[in-house]
Amino acid sequence: MARTFITAFAKDCRAMAATEFALLLPVLLVIFFGVVEGSDALSKSRRVTLAANTLADLAAQETDLLESAADSLFVGVEEIVDANGAAMDIRLVSVIFDDTDGDGTPDSPVVHWSYDNAGGEPYPAGTVYNDLSDPALLEIDSSIVVAEVIYPYTSSLTHYFISNITFDRDAARWPRRSLRVQLCSAPGTCTS
Repeated sequence: MARTFITAFAKDCRAMAATEFALLLPVLLVIFFGVVEGSDALSKSRRVTLAANTLADLAAQETDLLESAADSLFVGVEEIVDANGAAMDIRLVSVIFDDTDGDGTPDSPVVHWSYDNAGGEPYPAGTVYNDLSDPALLEIDSSIVVAEVIYPYTSSLTHYFISNITFDRDAARWPRRSLRVQLCSAPGTCTS
């Protein structure tokens, strides 16, 4: 009797599909949420890159950049990256060559001025700037404008399981209308 029951159970295929589905469901859910999360993170990463490039490009088009205009640029960058107003660090830095020994050859890239979205000076003027990807881009009398965007990405779906990822991008542009872009707190009150 027991043997016929086991044989009949083994030959019965009606519950086979439900069993296979129950075994595959967790794998399919992991794949689905992985694709959704991966595409969202990739999209944010691209937005941070776009925002850094846009900020550097717009700042490099100025001869005198007012702090109020830089604040407006920062608001635009925040909208590009995350319209929900997530906290991020945004910085503009003007980098020049320092000729401390006076021999006419550049010694090291230093900060000409810097300004961030908190209204502060993240890098004091005259300090060495080591984050320039290629110091050979600078010439002795000119500057380069560097935009830095740091965005802590938090997953909207799986933020309980996946820790934060920080997207840190920078972009550099030469000034277009002058040798150096000056930062001004008010018209006529600019860096030298």
